[in-house]
Amino acid sequence: MAQHYYKFRSLQNLKRFIDIILNERLYASRYDELNDPMEGVYLANSSNGNIIRLLREEKYKTRICSLSTDYRHTLLWSHYADSHTGCCIEVSAVNERELPTTVRYIEHIPVVNDIQEGKELLSHKSTVWEYEKEVRYFRKTSYLNIRIYRIIFGLKVSNDDYRFYEKLIRAINPMIEICRINKEDIEDGYI
Repeated sequence: MAQHYYKFRSLQNLKRFIDIILNERLYASRYDELNDPMEGVYLANSSNGNIIRLLREEKYKTRICSLSTDYRHTLLWSHYADSHTGCCIEVSAVNERELPTTVRYIEHIPVVNDIQEGKELLSHKSTVWEYEKEVRYFRKTSYLNIRIYRIIFGLKVSNDDYRFYEKLIRAINPMIEICRINKEDIEDGYI
């Protein structure tokens, strides 16, 4: 059985949201399009300008589709789903043999001694991002083909908006489960 992962989305860009459902695909970004300004940062243990150039090229040609193993953390909803007015899409990759890489959360910028693949250069993040429980699909193309199982709407999605999206999703793919997250399901840090 395929592992399920979660993609948090704003609903501000309706075209992109519909594209995800209609075409069952997620966009894979370049590292410099991601929100972490330290994405793919490393210390090059080389004065060889050619190696440094090749490392940059490796990072640039590697595309990333970031997902989480958790849909309950309130910061994920706040940061990636418009402060709970967006949604979270439960998915799996169509190609079940294609496995994601689990992000390593580290305390120090890694040192790179020689040429590495973009995947290796982009598989780590600072420990401040650990709450994301991120996995990454690395691609050479702009999209990851997915199966959508469920779309979970945030706590602050209005009833009118929920009914609109529910009708829209059912018209495109009636097999997708549609629901709202409950306050009890959110990991908010309170005991």
